[in-house]
Amino acid sequence: MQNVYTPEAMRAVDRYLIEQCKIPGLTLMERAAQGVFNAVAKKCEGEGRRRILILCGSGNNGGDGLVLLRLLHLAGYEACGVLLAAEEKLRGDAAASLAAAKASGCNFLPWEEAKAALSGSIVVDALFGTGLCRPVTGQAAQAIETVNASGAYVIAVDIPSGIDGRDGSVQGCAIRAEETITFQNYKPGLLLFPGRGYAGRTTLHRIAEEDAPVATPFALQQADDIAALLPPRPLDSHKGKNGRALLLAGCAEYTGAALLCAAAALRAGCGLLRVVVPASVKPAFSVLPEAMCVPVGRGGAWDAESCCAAAALIGGQQAIGFGSGMGQLADISLLQRAIASHIPLVIDADGLNALSRSRELLRSLHREVILTPHPGEMARLMGTAASEIQHDPAGIALAAAKEWQCVVLLKGASTCISDGRRVVFSLAGNPGLAKGGSGDTLTGIITALLAQGLSPMNAACAGAFLLGASADTAYKILGNRMLMASDVTLAIRETIGQLSQIDPRHPIADAE
Repeated sequence: MQNVYTPEAMRAVDRYLIEQCKIPGLTLMERAAQGVFNAVAKKCEGEGRRRILILCGSGNNGGDGLVLLRLLHLAGYEACGVLLAAEEKLRGDAAASLAAAKASGCNFLPWEEAKAALSGSIVVDALFGTGLCRPVTGQAAQAIETVNASGAYVIAVDIPSGIDGRDGSVQGCAIRAEETITFQNYKPGLLLFPGRGYAGRTTLHRIAEEDAPVATPFALQQADDIAALLPPRPLDSHKGKNGRALLLAGCAEYTGAALLCAAAALRAGCGLLRVVVPASVKPAFSVLPEAMCVPVGRGGAWDAESCCAAAALIGGQQAIGFGSGMGQLADISLLQRAIASHIPLVIDADGLNALSRSRELLRSLHREVILTPHPGEMARLMGTAASEIQHDPAGIALAAAKEWQCVVLLKGASTCISDGRRVVFSLAGNPGLAKGGSGDTLTGIITALLAQGLSPMNAACAGAFLLGASADTAYKILGNRMLMASDVTLAIRETIGQLSQIDPRHPIADAE
């Protein structure tokens, strides 16, 4: 698990490294520039040496660029600095770096000359760092637009200029980079869209071995975190030990959702799976004999009779999955019963829609509950617009989980998982998941993990990873256009097999 820091927290990290670890600021700048140097050198190795233009601003990000200019010049590269700030505006380490670059004989070009040389060059963006929190204007904005239109290969220093390091929003305009070299820790703006899209391929370059004791609610999960949560099963394990789960899912109109959810739960290791469906859905489960399918009611909908019969089956389970393909739920008594049981519970899809219509149900949530909304469902739960959710998904997930006292897994290209104390980012996955059935698959996976004893937060984190990583595995074969949810389920076995080869370090510790 890697700590993720806002720009404000990163300033505290830098102070700690400088003041407590006694690492001079110029030394940190040299180490940062070395990371970008490595990226430039690798690019040149693959395609031959090319002209390198380094756009530098007046702050420490520009200072990193000036140190890079000196390193490239001394190594014999054709590198030119382009200073887009008055020299007298540079202070401290940035000013010292400019003086060192000049003393080394580095070449500088005025912006008007540099514009003509952009095409075919490698452009290093060192204009603004992570602390930018105002719209980019003037010459800097013109430079950004010109670089974006040039077709040059762009490497961003720490974060693409114009991207807000706090939330990934675009401050007027922003550099579109092919790759970004960020330093010491990831920032939320590099993990959330649109910033993540502007950053291209992001590489973390450590500039100090020390980890600063600076508190942050944000973390990025890694494969070894998930491997630690899924240890090998003992040789004497049996189906009773591997978890008993109940899925309340499906209706006559959405039979496939129940099948996808059940198949994913089984593939994720659930020992005994009971799937409760309206009576007319029962025949569809002939294709999935491993699931014990229990029909309730007389038709294909979740009416009062069906809900009453299903409620009697809730006891004795270790986990419940609720909502996949259930259709419009006029009767919320079954959802009330599932919540009140305090059995670990995943609520998705039609369960979330029912929840959004009852403030009383929302107030009854507790720490054994996981909600798995996409932005539209989250907007309905919170009574706001989806655009508001997408503007700050990490903050929304954190605030909602804290208010509702449950775990919130806010789905998206960058998934945000929160228990009200912290937010874990999950970046696994690809656009192939943007199809019907992906949410049902996720619900099945998480339900199975809960049944096997994972805490709600850990089950949500591991479930998001298994879904995304399995989609990435399937993508290699099918591409994202042909990828279906059932392909992801089939790939889960390979994902778990790969995790078993990892030497696990530390599991995701539940917050005190």
